[in-house]
Amino acid sequence: MDLIKSIFTKTVVGLDIGVSGIKAVELSSDKNTSLVAYNRISLPWDTISPDGVIKNEAAIVSALKKLFSGKTFSTRTVSVAVFGNSVLSKPILMPPMKPKDIEEQIYWEAEQYIPFNIDECQIDFAVVGNTVTKVESGTQSAMEVLLVAAKKDYLQSFSNLIESAGLNPKVLDYQPFAIGNAFEFNYGDELGEEAQGDTDVIVDFGAGSTKLSFIEKKNVIYTNKVSACGLGCTMLLAERLGESIDQAEQIKLTEPDSPLIHPIITDYITLLTTEVQKNIDVFFSGSPDRHLRKVFYCGGGMKTPGLIDQLCTIYPEQTEQLNPIRHLRFPKTGTNKNLIRDLSCLGTVAVGLALRKSGDQS
Repeated sequence: MDLIKSIFTKTVVGLDIGVSGIKAVELSSDKNTSLVAYNRISLPWDTISPDGVIKNEAAIVSALKKLFSGKTFSTRTVSVAVFGNSVLSKPILMPPMKPKDIEEQIYWEAEQYIPFNIDECQIDFAVVGNTVTKVESGTQSAMEVLLVAAKKDYLQSFSNLIESAGLNPKVLDYQPFAIGNAFEFNYGDELGEEAQGDTDVIVDFGAGSTKLSFIEKKNVIYTNKVSACGLGCTMLLAERLGESIDQAEQIKLTEPDSPLIHPIITDYITLLTTEVQKNIDVFFSGSPDRHLRKVFYCGGGMKTPGLIDQLCTIYPEQTEQLNPIRHLRFPKTGTNKNLIRDLSCLGTVAVGLALRKSGDQS
């Protein structure tokens, strides 16, 4: 894929930059993939807006320099996920053709679907399946393609930001693909047993947004996001209580059952889970040949009190936490149990990015 720059080092540090902070993961490059290093650092709440606009580059650079200041990581070569409104994806249908022909045709197709100037965009795609569509004369075969577009100036400025922290951004990945990469690595043994049309949904409850990735077999076939998120709940509490964001976050996590706090949190998680359910329902109503297998959840927002209980109420038999370290090996001694717990909750994107190796293509 063109968005993924070719890399020549054996390992990269997966770097997940988000609204609440930065997570970094390094994995070994041998067959028995093991954890080499993991660390994270918080960012001030106003560094990145919930819709992905970087408002304080200096804070990110400072945090990255601090994160890599010691000897935790063996390399400064990183794989990082791009985010925000300058990057988008769109599922489209194309006539069956050879991969070489797709590359020639995709730009013409993109002009119909991408609201950016195509000449100013980096276009990428993944063929995710085949289907049959209805036409006036009957039916015809078509390829299902996930189209991805990112503004070139955004990609360049984002790379420059990472480089200004003394790091080498060899891989620029799309966040849902990183999530799919972590999912395939940890649940690939289950994917081969799926029936035709079985589709898994991964709900990433992030601080700045809630992202949904729909996966069939090993392919991310559709992505979407809802604006309701962990930070949204915290901001609502801060407004209602007249507290700072930091104080409201602490109250959310430590006093969720108090008579004043509980109704506010309950109303918000009802809003959030309803939006998630609507997105899932809309997808499957438009894809009658597909059916829901499981709903996996991940991300720091899942710590919001009552959120996962509400999700399990909607999908009682299908809800499962995505464990991004399920198939990772750990050192026999000296592994911090709190670190493992933290990584299993927050590390999905960073692990997916760290799994990128020399010569990878998606």
